[in-house]
Amino acid sequence: MKQAKDIERLDKVLANNGFGTRKDVRRLVRSGAVTVNGEVQLDFDSHVNIQCDVIAVDGETVAVRRHVYLMMNKAAGTVCSLKGGAHDTVYDQLPAAYRGKFLGGEISAVGRLDVDTEGLLILTTDGVLNHQLTSPRQRVAKVYRVQLRDGVDEAGRSRYAGQLAAGMHIPPEGDAPEADCLPAELAWGGDDRSCELTVYEGKYHEVKRLFAALGNEVVHLKRIAVGTLSLDASLVPGECRELTEAETAQLRAAGENSAAAKEQKDDRH
Repeated sequence: MKQAKDIERLDKVLANNGFGTRKDVRRLVRSGAVTVNGEVQLDFDSHVNIQCDVIAVDGETVAVRRHVYLMMNKAAGTVCSLKGGAHDTVYDQLPAAYRGKFLGGEISAVGRLDVDTEGLLILTTDGVLNHQLTSPRQRVAKVYRVQLRDGVDEAGRSRYAGQLAAGMHIPPEGDAPEADCLPAELAWGGDDRSCELTVYEGKYHEVKRLFAALGNEVVHLKRIAVGTLSLDASLVPGECRELTEAETAQLRAAGENSAAAKEQKDDRH
């Protein structure tokens, strides 16, 4: 059964799959170079079903996708905004194939990492998934590897973990107001300055502000996981790759299930 969301104009499909502007595509169609299900299609504003119709240009099948899902190892010194000013943006580092517009729209970062923060950044054209992963109501886990300025003794570690687990108040910073943060989970690493922090929201500079409120300072920060999806260790800073179907499913599950799971956990305590 055809679904309305799968029906698109032929010229839109081709334009959003790298065949030029709508004007370019219309000339291409009129030239007889485009076939749909093996038959030449000269009507550029005809409609196709992107799920089942086979579209080809000069005999080569066009792989039509509505959405794209990417994992990037964000490099320090880059920003997640479209205009970087003094800094390169993560969009500048995307391969040319991902800089255009897809049927689902343009690629956008899922949340933002600070200019000096490294690590896992998801980019997608899927606005629904983007909202699910960034909405504080969903409480999707984000895990950060943290290097602190000051070493913390055993008693201090216990205090840090307890205060973070209880939910902390952070003072204002710049234009960001003071805030009460959701409970966070702290796990210490191999030395007294290294730890991993799991947060369930994305307030401005949240991780840095939490440790500042504890009397310490973050000197290096790297996001290593979102939900159950971990950063691919083979990606060098600035490099990206497409998510597998299984990884995309992991993100969908995180967006759909995190809030319910967290509420059940809170109810047990």
